[in-house]
Amino acid sequence: MAPEVVRGEAYGPKVDIWSLGIIGLEMVEGEAPYQREARLRVRCSLNPRHHSALLRDFLRCCLQADEDRRCSAQELLQVRKSKGAQSPGS
Repeated sequence: MAPEVVRGEAYGPKVDIWSLGIIGLEMVEGEAPYQREARLRVRCSLNPRHHSALLRDFLRCCLQADEDRRCSAQELLQVRKSKGAQSPGS
């Protein structure tokens, strides 16, 4: 769950961006974050030696604890384009 949901605060569409980041991290790591930790420490999971620059940027955009700093879906697309990633099927 996004931090704002955990804190019981009002939330908007960016909670889905947080979830997308968690799912992406789980896909590359092979397990859900926090399984071995009592506290939320997503940033520690972003190991630069194991992830591409594009993936690290994507995860950083998704996993901002501050909802105002977290990317929107449109901003995530811009990150992908700015790094030269191709659209699926291109």
